[in-house]
Amino acid sequence: MSKMQMLLFAVGIAVVALMFYDFVSRVGLVNSSRDLAVGNTKLIEEQLTNDLLCSFKLANIPDYLTYGFNSQRFFYDLDFATQTVGEGENIQNTLILSVIEHKSSSKTKNIVYAKSIPSDSSFVLVDTQFLLEGSGLKASYDKPEIALYPRAASTNNIQASSPNSFVALKETIAGKKTLYIIPCSSLKEPNNCLRNILRVGCYKLKQNSPTSSTLVPSCFNVAVQASDTSEKTKNYTWADCQNFFPEVTGELN
Repeated sequence: MSKMQMLLFAVGIAVVALMFYDFVSRVGLVNSSRDLAVGNTKLIEEQLTNDLLCSFKLANIPDYLTYGFNSQRFFYDLDFATQTVGEGENIQNTLILSVIEHKSSSKTKNIVYAKSIPSDSSFVLVDTQFLLEGSGLKASYDKPEIALYPRAASTNNIQASSPNSFVALKETIAGKKTLYIIPCSSLKEPNNCLRNILRVGCYKLKQNSPTSSTLVPSCFNVAVQASDTSEKTKNYTWADCQNFFPEVTGELN
């Protein structure tokens, strides 16, 4: 075999090896993304199908996914989006979870894996914008799509909680189920996720012209230490909401 033939043979082997490595890496990335999407889909489905009128579960998501022979890091957004099909009694809502490559400067989405949850329940998505300190909820409540980037730390120099967790909370009223996705952080404080449930409950209460003694909706009235000076308790009222979350209770409707 001539030197040229040997060179071409070696190049061919290298190309095949690179193609194989790329294939294995892509399979590994898809598998890691699938595990993340399917695991969180299962958690949400468990809330939708249980017999409780009120229930919630907390999900933590990793900072990044790993794949390939060298455990390469993949930075991602966990995206939630809602779709509605049909009308009246035939209406069906769908929640779609997608693992998307995180590109802060790109408008195109590289969706690695997606999983849908069809349901007769309603879905309410709360945007991560409300994690900014001093932020209200009006602009973040009931969005058609939200994205959790677990490595996010701040926006516009205003410190925010990293959305490395979310709460899937089910509320059932008169037989109608609503599933809330509420982002939170397990890094900022031990009870941040419970506190955010209460914040959403205060926002919901605000819509009903409450008096000072009106209780926060029961599904959101969780036992939590709402401030550094408060006791860990339950049965919070509108007066408590005004005291703990003035950025929510004081914003214009």
